[in-house]
Amino acid sequence: MILEKERKNLEELFKLMRENPDFPVVPMVDGEIPGDDCGYWMGAWGTAKLDEYLVASDRVIFKSDDDVFDTLERFLSDDEFYRLPDVESECRKFYG
Repeated sequence: MILEKERKNLEELFKLMRENPDFPVVPMVDGEIPGDDCGYWMGAWGTAKLDEYLVASDRVIFKSDDDVFDTLERFLSDDEFYRLPDVESECRKFYG
């Protein structure tokens, strides 16, 4: 049986899919959920949203997280990163 909250989350997901048929659907699981080495976990349908993302070798970074310095550090070379201004607002043009 689907809970009312999950039903609403699914309805929102389906609405976003209908309105944006060319966008990929990327299911995400919080890293704390499967923190064990073995076993099964039962999930639930969480909220759906449209967002831009980058895939780094070790994680997915969402633009809405707005972690400018962390994202730039992961995607720029050390030389490029250390030449950036120290003020986040001045780095936004590189964040894009």
